Amino acid sequence: MTVVAFSLARFTPADIREFHTIADPRLQRGLWAGVSRQSGSDFDRLLVSFPNIDRPVFSFERDKRGRYTLWFNDRQGWHSIGTGNTAQECLTIWRARPARTGTAAESQNAVV
Repeated sequence: MTVVAFSLARFTPADIREFHTIADPRLQRGLWAGVSRQSGSDFDRLLVSFPNIDRPVFSFERDKRGRYTLWFNDRQGWHSIGTGNTAQECLTIWRARPARTGTAAESQNAVV
């Protein structure tokens, strides 16, 4: 029996699910126009495009070492805005933060 090793440069099904938990609501609301995938021997990437912009704006990548990077394209080039050893860690910047309620004083006086 021959076993083919899974390339560290490829997204796992769990990575894709993690990305889609973030992407799907943005796509449904029209904030993102689309997501495309590019793969090579030493990388796997998901490119995010915005409505009315003719270039990808974000790129979520996994490299040949299995490391994840999130990039932002501001017309002057690509800039890293997140890295991690897992997809979840890398995509933390896009996770919704809990809504803040009340004032700081109310929070300090709250009974836990």
